[in-house]
Amino acid sequence: MASIDPLATWQLVAIAAAGGFVWNMRDLWEDGKKSADKRTSKDLRYWTFFVFWPCAGAALAWLYILDGSTLRPLLAFSVGLSISSTLQTMVAKAPPVPPPNKEEKQE
Repeated sequence: MASIDPLATWQLVAIAAAGGFVWNMRDLWEDGKKSADKRTSKDLRYWTFFVFWPCAGAALAWLYILDGSTLRPLLAFSVGLSISSTLQTMVAKAPPVPPPNKEEKQE
């Protein structure tokens, strides 16, 4: 495996995080166009995800780099921009976990 350039890695991770941040800004822009009664409430859950999406985009870019994939700046930005769709698709494709069998617990 080829050595990983730390400066390039952090630059690409930051670019991916910027993509996630731009997605958040787009959401805020679209929400601002709605009437006051239809806007999303900016509660703790909202701000948690506001911080989460750029971090998740950065983490996914970092995983790509660790995997040895060639990641260019535009692709890193796109990874951050699309992280919410990527994770939603992965979760939707995961097989459901069956509930634990009650009889097994009692034994």
